[in-house]
Amino acid sequence: MFHKLKSKLTILYTFSLLFLLLCFIGILYFLISQQIIQNEKDDLQSFFDKEKMDLVEDLYEKEHRGISYDPNRAIFYYVFDTKNQFIYGEESIKQLSGWIEGKYLSDKSTSFIKQVTWKHAHLILIKKPINTNGYLHGYVIIGKDISSERHLTENITWILLLLTIMFSILLGFLGYYFAGQAIKPIKTAFNKQEKFVSDASHELRTPLSIFYSSIDLLRREEKDNLSPFGQEVLEDVKAEAELMNKLINDLLFLARSDKNVLALEMSDINLSELIKSIYKRFSSQSADNINFAESIQEGIHFRCDETRIQQLLYILLDNAFRFTKEGKVELALKSSSEKIVLSVLDTGCGIPMNDIPYIFDRFYRGDISREKGGSGLGLSIAKAIVTAHGGKIFSSSDLGKGSVFTIVFEKKLQV
Repeated sequence: MFHKLKSKLTILYTFSLLFLLLCFIGILYFLISQQIIQNEKDDLQSFFDKEKMDLVEDLYEKEHRGISYDPNRAIFYYVFDTKNQFIYGEESIKQLSGWIEGKYLSDKSTSFIKQVTWKHAHLILIKKPINTNGYLHGYVIIGKDISSERHLTENITWILLLLTIMFSILLGFLGYYFAGQAIKPIKTAFNKQEKFVSDASHELRTPLSIFYSSIDLLRREEKDNLSPFGQEVLEDVKAEAELMNKLINDLLFLARSDKNVLALEMSDINLSELIKSIYKRFSSQSADNINFAESIQEGIHFRCDETRIQQLLYILLDNAFRFTKEGKVELALKSSSEKIVLSVLDTGCGIPMNDIPYIFDRFYRGDISREKGGSGLGLSIAKAIVTAHGGKIFSSSDLGKGSVFTIVFEKKLQV
């Protein structure tokens, strides 16, 4: 149990940390990328503001027509007239002008800012109108190659991701160790409590058996010598002794279950027939105002401890009848290719939603209005029996309308 708890804590904390670090890296990448783009936009805007008047002058000088190529240029630009006819430009990437002319001259917008990729190069482009004193002379597309900045950002991000995964694995091992150290006091206290319950239950069985036998002997030998009040007291003592004996047996059962030493006498049984026989026994004892129904699929076989499965059903049916004043109780069994599903449904008082996560805890008592005797161990024992058979038990309830307890056994776990 503690090994599973330690593993769950380690996995939870490691993946939580990994998720937070991945979110941090994602946000960091986004912020750095946006800052780089904003800086490049500012550079392009500064270039336009500085060169605007020269662009206007060159627009009307025929000797400046055409395009020049300089691979060392940081910023390239292309100038167009008001009819979107290419006039001249300076570029740093060969043949880029033809691609831009074919792709963006048809764009009717007077200005734009775009991030594009062309032949593995990452570019940022802005289109600006060239005007002076309200008169439009033409347009200019200014751009810059930001491939190096983009690759640097991506490389840093990948390095951070790799380091994050490496340190998460390292922290996982450290977390596993420290989780083990943290639960040591809890484990020690639990083991002491478990040993106390087991030892106390064993030690109480002998005097309780003697006490119970003495009561039976007293009832047989001295019954006629006791007053009616004395006989009533004797019956009450006997009833309490029976309850104490059941409680001790339940505690011993759970103690063995905790230590994984619960002895099961496994055999192949006809589960359908077993449940039908249990249904008949309860049918003869059910009240007239409760409709006890069954839906049992024929021919279902299961490898299990027959006595424990009966105990499991007695617990669930006893609870169903105890908390159903009138209405319906249904016992159902069905099988698929992979699973066997056993359920007990009732239309009783139901279980508050806040209590459902704790109903399988030992000695847990829910709403006081639902308490009608019992030690609070029944459902804990039911869960232990189901777990010992490799199954799972679930509960759903609607307060005031009833509850459903569902048990699922995996066929593939059967040998």
